[in-house]
Amino acid sequence: MDAIESQLHVRNKCEQLQKSIKELYEWEERMKTTNTAKAPPADNSENKTLPPVRSDVRAMSKFSEDKANVEKQDQAEGETVNKKMLADAEMLKERGNKQCKLGNFQEAIELYSQAIETYGDNAAYYSNRALCYMNLDLFDDCLADCSTAIAKDPKYIKAYYRRMQAFERLGENEKAATECREILRLSQDENELNTAKRDLARIEKRLEASQKSAASSPGKNSATSAEMDPTLALVKQEADKYKELGNKHLARKDFEKAERSYTKAISLFAEEAIYYTNRSLCYWNLKDYDKCLADCNKAIQLDETYFRPYYRRMQVRELRGAYQSAVEDCRKFIELVKDEKQKGTAEKDLLRLERLVKNEQPAKQAFVWSEIKKNAKLIKFIQKPPHLRSKKPLTRVAIKDLTPCPIVIDNKNLPPPSKCKPIPDAAIDKMFNNNTGERLIEPEEPTNLEHLFPAHSKKLRNLFSPPTTPTEQKKPFAPAINKATSATGTVPKKAATNSSSSSSSSATQEQKDKSAKKVEPVQTNQKKMEKGSQDSNERHPKPATVPVVTPSMRPPTTVPGVPKTSAQFYTTWSGLDEDLRYQYLKTLSSTPSWRNLLGAGLSNEMLSELLHILQKRFIPDRVEVTTVLKEIVQNESIGILSLMMDGKDREATEQLLKYMETSSVKKDDIESIRSKLL
Repeated sequence: MDAIESQLHVRNKCEQLQKSIKELYEWEERMKTTNTAKAPPADNSENKTLPPVRSDVRAMSKFSEDKANVEKQDQAEGETVNKKMLADAEMLKERGNKQCKLGNFQEAIELYSQAIETYGDNAAYYSNRALCYMNLDLFDDCLADCSTAIAKDPKYIKAYYRRMQAFERLGENEKAATECREILRLSQDENELNTAKRDLARIEKRLEASQKSAASSPGKNSATSAEMDPTLALVKQEADKYKELGNKHLARKDFEKAERSYTKAISLFAEEAIYYTNRSLCYWNLKDYDKCLADCNKAIQLDETYFRPYYRRMQVRELRGAYQSAVEDCRKFIELVKDEKQKGTAEKDLLRLERLVKNEQPAKQAFVWSEIKKNAKLIKFIQKPPHLRSKKPLTRVAIKDLTPCPIVIDNKNLPPPSKCKPIPDAAIDKMFNNNTGERLIEPEEPTNLEHLFPAHSKKLRNLFSPPTTPTEQKKPFAPAINKATSATGTVPKKAATNSSSSSSSSATQEQKDKSAKKVEPVQTNQKKMEKGSQDSNERHPKPATVPVVTPSMRPPTTVPGVPKTSAQFYTTWSGLDEDLRYQYLKTLSSTPSWRNLLGAGLSNEMLSELLHILQKRFIPDRVEVTTVLKEIVQNESIGILSLMMDGKDREATEQLLKYMETSSVKKDDIESIRSKLL
């Protein structure tokens, strides 16, 4: 130990010495750097940069020439750097233009942004990026880039034109008209001037139309801005901007973007019928007929005098085969519309619909399911890979015993099935004409036909009596004996002996005559028939035969020995009563051979029996139950069997766990048993 401690001490000293030397080297480097900064330049460059004495004309002229050359050189170097940066930026712009033409606006925006970072003084980069933002409906970013491009180059016409387009799509027609006038003032190109004039004329017409519609709106609930609350008027004005933007998308047949714009307008101001009517047109073109019909109904609810939603609803109803409702909508449309051209088209539609209504077999397009279900999607099962599946454990569902529902027939409550007697299988087989080998034991009715045969009439008695077999002796007939004894009251001995001898001799003689002719199977059949007839003809039936109980069939009265296999254990267990099961289980729990006796034969009933024996007998006698419960828990099927436990089994398990807690059993054993059984 002393050698190890000394080595550690030397090692620590060496580390401290290395650290001190390193600090000394660092201090030396800092001192050299400080001295070098304070020392004058070696080539005396400061003296060279100073201007010469003014009296020396030659020196002054030479100094000015040298300074001018240095400035020209610096300017040339700066121009070279700018040209290189501009070339790189132009390459990025060309790549962005290609992506923009292909419709990849997001990638084009990234390329234009890199060009701006490389060289940010070119207004074209901002204008091109503004075009991409406008195509993605990011109008705020578009306007910001257009303003930046105009700040970089106030005469850049494309920036004005794209800002005008953004204002027009946002519904701000006045600002768009201002931008058009600015283009007409600055531009000198004929094509640009002609385009700006056409756009200005279109925007001015839209402004006039909007002013007229504001003066007299078709909706009964929509009021003029003068009659509205000022805040509500501002909200309505903002909603109109989205409506104008939706009209632009609708003109380009971009129905999805138009639907989004009209939805924004409705979210701002939901009392305008025009918004719902325009959006219903988008849904009609998108084949979403349910939403189209809902918007038409809403528009008619807001304004019953507005004619357009009636025609759209007529189209949907005709498509779905509701021709009578479509006729009513068409008539309402003709009543409200004032344009002669639209009225003529509607009258033609009305004639067609009336023919469809009169026709007994409607037109082929009654329910065009292929059109109606175009928006339907096939939902497939989700197959998640293992790494995307949930790692949360499954929740345990408590199983509770339900009270049986009473069965009422003819206002009478029947007992529950558990208290009813089971129907024997033989009765079910008899009902369904099935044969499983089991037979019903029906009581035999005794028959007494002796009063029909007189005592002296042997012919009738022999005629109705079954045939006798050669091997069986004839029995004396009961009425003849009674007649002989009726006079004297006793049977003579000679008559008895004579009758017995004569009967035996006659039986042996018949046996000799017929033994060669009869076959043994026939004898057995006749014997059975004779027995049955004799039993039926007897006045008093024979007493029932008592089954002989062998020693193996008797229930055990002592505790059996330790079984060697699980099959032997279950066989022994089934023949024991409760007391012997308690003694048997108590004996097994104290022996090491108890291991693995339950095996795969453990069932729900067996588990219930074990738990109740432990609860009723082991706990009152203060006997240890941990060994038995551990063996039960170690069974492979305990997970499924625990789910099938009823309320009584769970109550017994709770009492056993409480008993184990009071018996100073390890907490780990208790928790393991609890987790498996409860």
